[in-house]
Amino acid sequence: MTLSWQQQTFESCDQELWQDLRVKLDEKVDKSIKQKGLIDNFYLPLFFKLHAQLTSSNQPAFVVGINAPQGGGKTTLTSYLVQMFNWCNLKAVTLSIDDFYLKREDQVRIAQEHRDNIYLQQRGYPGTHDIELGVETFSLLKNPQNTQTLALPRYDKSRHRGQGDRADKESWPNTQLPVDIILFEGWMLGFQALPPDQIEDKKLLKINTLLEKYHKWHQFLDSFVYLYPEDVDYVVEWRIEAEERMKAKGFTGMTTSEVREYAEKFLPAYRLYSPSLIRNTPTTKNFITIKIGKNRLPI
Repeated sequence: MTLSWQQQTFESCDQELWQDLRVKLDEKVDKSIKQKGLIDNFYLPLFFKLHAQLTSSNQPAFVVGINAPQGGGKTTLTSYLVQMFNWCNLKAVTLSIDDFYLKREDQVRIAQEHRDNIYLQQRGYPGTHDIELGVETFSLLKNPQNTQTLALPRYDKSRHRGQGDRADKESWPNTQLPVDIILFEGWMLGFQALPPDQIEDKKLLKINTLLEKYHKWHQFLDSFVYLYPEDVDYVVEWRIEAEERMKAKGFTGMTTSEVREYAEKFLPAYRLYSPSLIRNTPTTKNFITIKIGKNRLPI
């Protein structure tokens, strides 16, 4: 009988360390995560897979790319992975493609230059990120040279009534260098441009062209995790839930109808690029695929 990837990971890992991390996570995570079984069925197995990749690699600042749908739990997942690596005396940091969004003024300019393209009227799609800021950040993480600390870019989604803007540089968190592992997550991370004749939506043709620039980020990836939803339509409700959680913390944000309209604009890209991601991976090794259900648990 073929064992599930979770069970295979459990049987091959350091059992004492597994139990130690499990106890520590049990003290940290909220009740909903415990009830869903995320610790044993998701967080710990994935951690040990990535830990094995890291320890067998000679790469400085091992970069793990994580593609997961909006609202799919990737921010929570990466925060606990970072915690577990730190508990193992490994310096870990997390970055999101959201951290590299263009400044608000540049996003407004992009929207004005492409008034006929609904996909470029807001942040999110290819073309709304500062590619070179990402390259500069990862270059310094990979090769710190004489740099002792590095300020990691951050984006404030609550500014401009939820339209967002890059956070002031003074508020960016400083991290001590060197680091052992970087978890880099994003909804479209790893998507690659397709032949134009495969794209029926003319407005997505421009997006497809802009996507070609993102290979500059892919070159830094040493591993890749692809969390894909059983049904892509889950994304809309997940994104609404994520916005409500942000507002519950006291931040300003979009209304439910605004979030729904925002999220639905991404469905064409999921349907277009997700199927090809497994066939055309951004890394040649260390590629992990995990299907998740509506409860965000692996299937």
